[in-house]
Amino acid sequence: MNLSKKTFLYSAIISGTIVTLMISYFVLMIPSLYVDYIKKLNFESIKAVQANYLRDGNYTNISSRNLSGTATIKVPMEGNSIFASNMLGSIKINIDDEELLKIIEKIRYYSENPESINEEDKESFDFSKFKKKFFNNDIFKDNPPITFEVLEEEKVTNYKKVSSKINIINENFVIYEYNVADNNNSYTTYMAISRDNGDIIISILPIMNPEIGEIRPIIFQSLPMIIAISLLIILISTSLFSRKIVNPIEKLVKHANFMKSNTNYYVEPIEVYGEDEIAVLACTLNELYSKLNKAFNELEEKNKYLLHQNERQEVFLRGSSHQLKTPVAASLLLLEGMIDEVGKYKNTKEYLPKVKMQVLSMSNIINELLDASKKQEEIISNNIKIESIITESLLSHEIQLKLKEINLIKEIEAVEIISNSEILYKMIDNIISNSINYTPKSGNIKIILSKDSFKVINYGVKIEESLLPHIFDAFVSSNSENSGHGLGLYIVSYYSKLLNYNVDIRNIENGVEAIVYF
Repeated sequence: MNLSKKTFLYSAIISGTIVTLMISYFVLMIPSLYVDYIKKLNFESIKAVQANYLRDGNYTNISSRNLSGTATIKVPMEGNSIFASNMLGSIKINIDDEELLKIIEKIRYYSENPESINEEDKESFDFSKFKKKFFNNDIFKDNPPITFEVLEEEKVTNYKKVSSKINIINENFVIYEYNVADNNNSYTTYMAISRDNGDIIISILPIMNPEIGEIRPIIFQSLPMIIAISLLIILISTSLFSRKIVNPIEKLVKHANFMKSNTNYYVEPIEVYGEDEIAVLACTLNELYSKLNKAFNELEEKNKYLLHQNERQEVFLRGSSHQLKTPVAASLLLLEGMIDEVGKYKNTKEYLPKVKMQVLSMSNIINELLDASKKQEEIISNNIKIESIITESLLSHEIQLKLKEINLIKEIEAVEIISNSEILYKMIDNIISNSINYTPKSGNIKIILSKDSFKVINYGVKIEESLLPHIFDAFVSSNSENSGHGLGLYIVSYYSKLLNYNVDIRNIENGVEAIVYF
């Protein structure tokens, strides 16, 4: 999923969560909060009515949530009269019935001694007799239990008509709706009128309408909590979402900084999770680093090869110039002596062959240098029988072997390998030539060929221990009279690297062993 889809999904989840939270809050919490608020409002309203009546003794300055349904009764501590007041005025009620007077006396007593009241006393307030007597059809004919006396009329609250509407339910059923309002509240009176079997049925329902202002404080009271929870959800979810995006980017930045300071251009690949743009970028960087690392390694190998070539050329230039100086100088001296006919050099037949030997020595040095300079990319491998290469090399040295009366011991297996025949011949030939050159007259040479190695052991000789660490360097040779120009083993070592072979020369008991590992 790409980043745009992730962002859209994140926004949808956050919006859905907040909307669900608000709906749940309004459905589950607002009704109970509203009921609790109305109870507190009614409680404060009756407190205000009582306090204003105690201060003024009338309803002139009293305001109530339902003023038309509010009334106050004053019971004097003496006498048989009580007083009732509301928004319409005040009346005096004279009580002449003995049973009603007893109830009034109990009220007076317990108002002065509230600690005396108990459950039994509560049951003594039996109003059933009062109801029975008060609602007797004949009670008001001759001797009524109570009489009323209007003391004063209050200023009646002005009701203003707001609206009216007739709702026709069916042809025999009509509901008349009448809406009025005073300074504090609005009221609706419903009058239902129906015809039934020739009779007219009328039902009346007066109610006080709830005000929109009653719910507004609940909403304002709830807003801080709703805002706080919403912000908390947004902050937490945004933090988690941003870390989900930022963490991989920071990882890429650290990886790039590491690569910038890395000298070998090798680093573990970046772990890739997901399929968004950041994951694609990580994969691209992994591919880039892999290619850079490969190019760097190739460049390193080429640099090493060029460095090796430069060092080798430098050694060749120094060594060849030094090595060629001796035969050139000797040849010049011999030629000058013969030209000037100085002393024994008059005998040109004797000394011209010596000049030829010096020229041939220079020619051999030059040829070996040219062979050693052969480039690696010129190597072509094919199937080779090593036994035939050994035989060919021994034939080329047959005269030397006979002149030195060397005893040759051969343990040769039939081995075929894939390699370059020309280079392998020069390696084997140089080892055999070197062995013949350093083996004393009538000495023994042993040649062993197996599947994984080629060995030449010449007995009766030793290599100076000081020369062993440098035995494969160019122009390194012993001080013996049979020593050559010091390029043979260097060429063997150089060619072994081209063919990825290993070469080792070491002293053994009563001899020297040269080994080539295929």
